[in-house]
Amino acid sequence: MREETQRLLLIQDDFERFRAATRMLVDLDDLILEISRVRNESASRMQIRTIGAAAPQPPSDEALPEDARAVLECVRRMGTERFRRRDVFRRLARRFKTVAAMVPALDLLESAGHIRKVGPSAEPGQPGRRRSPEYEIRL
Repeated sequence: MREETQRLLLIQDDFERFRAATRMLVDLDDLILEISRVRNESASRMQIRTIGAAAPQPPSDEALPEDARAVLECVRRMGTERFRRRDVFRRLARRFKTVAAMVPALDLLESAGHIRKVGPSAEPGQPGRRRSPEYEIRL
């Protein structure tokens, strides 16, 4: 690549140098696109392989803020594999005045890998309110 750049600088005619530089940029763009494609394919294959592998262990509890640790301890005390947001809020109603105040702690636990949100179990079109979001413990 550097050799081609050096050759470009040796061209005396400005018009010819411009054309050669333009061709070189087009070739570089094509090369960059090809490299990006290969990189993306490799990344997607790595993700597929890691899905089949054992799940990575979540970080220690000490790294979590107090609210997130309180939610995690509450979930562990419940002793179930799945829980609803409403159930945790009812148990921690003295700590969190609203569900909206508790949601950031749940989001943090989800992003850290301690819990995972599970899709809705209720079918659409059923009467009544939507059910509280359900989470799965990944400990």
